[in-house]
Amino acid sequence: MPRTDHREPLVLAPFRGLRFDPAVVGELGSVISPPYDVLDADTVRELEAGNRHNIVRLILSRRFERPYLAVRRRLETWRGQGCLVPDADPALYVYQYTVQGVTVRGLIGLVGLREEHERVVLPHEDVMPGPVDDRSVLMRTTLTNPEPILLVHEGTPRLHGLLEELTTGEPVLDFSGPDASTHRLWAVTAEADLAAVAEQLAPGQALIADGHHRYAAYLKLQRELRDPSAPPGTSAWDYGLAMLVDQNDYPLTVGPIHRTVAGLTLSDVVDLSADRGDDIRTCLDREAALAALSPASEDAEKAEFVLSDGRTWMVLSTKRGHDVDAAVLHQELFPAWHVTEEQVGYHHSLDQALHLTARQPGVAVGVRPPRLDQVMACAARGVRLPRKSTSFSPKPRMGLVLRDLRDA
Repeated sequence: MPRTDHREPLVLAPFRGLRFDPAVVGELGSVISPPYDVLDADTVRELEAGNRHNIVRLILSRRFERPYLAVRRRLETWRGQGCLVPDADPALYVYQYTVQGVTVRGLIGLVGLREEHERVVLPHEDVMPGPVDDRSVLMRTTLTNPEPILLVHEGTPRLHGLLEELTTGEPVLDFSGPDASTHRLWAVTAEADLAAVAEQLAPGQALIADGHHRYAAYLKLQRELRDPSAPPGTSAWDYGLAMLVDQNDYPLTVGPIHRTVAGLTLSDVVDLSADRGDDIRTCLDREAALAALSPASEDAEKAEFVLSDGRTWMVLSTKRGHDVDAAVLHQELFPAWHVTEEQVGYHHSLDQALHLTARQPGVAVGVRPPRLDQVMACAARGVRLPRKSTSFSPKPRMGLVLRDLRDA
């Protein structure tokens, strides 16, 4: 997304990364984790059992702990023990990972924070106050950005060439994860290289792919904690940790996020849909229902959703009032079904959603993901989609590089 009029520059600044020392914590593949918001209880247990220094112990807080005070003490202990060590020099980091045969490469640095009206860092989803406050408390209490948000942009040919050159040398990290994923990290410290990257990034725009709540928390903390007398761009709170991926170079895939609605039955939906004039058909099995969510079946006039209570499978078809199916669901169907936000759960797989409906009454709703061009078009117009409308993948792993705001 190149910049076409006068805007503030897109900035990705170098910083002193805080990194795990494998000589102290063991295999680096045992301390990394998926992002906090895709973790379930079983995954957390497995990660902690694999290594008690896993990053999940810094990005999640237990209910019995006073919010994140235990995490702050743990972080300080790990630094004191040499588990986490700050790099000597500020750097941008080139992170390349391969998951299930798909390779992604991007730059990790400190993104200069911009308000939405500045049209430099573009959100595309709504956020909820609860998760924003949670991430704000974590970062305020620990004075760290433990996880980079994920941004995508359209890089220049010159930037592509620079990254090709920068990754010909020896990486500072090169390891595999327990899921057979591979991870390599290069530190870029030369002033000439940093200046060249900055020049190529400055005219552009970036789309928030993953991390809307964390970015909103960055802005919240900037408003609350920066010294108002400090010149723009000079406060540690003017920046947030981010990974920037060139969508033309290493494209990410946009996947679905499905819903569950507690306290709703299929009979309720059938009755309410009849009032609206929506079409519902019962399917023989799961496979027949899921065929409705294939991209080939996408209809410009109608949106379709798979519904199940774990026993019966249905497909609901309704007149399309928005290009993105998740927006149709939240803006049209949920109000008609008298569904409140508190009833809605979000799941990265339909199996996850069905598992929940097996434990408590409710309906799982299978949602087709939007196309990337639809997401970018909404962001360019300043239109927000409902939260959890997209899931970009494969996601980077957390734990390779952290940012401690005190390591200036």
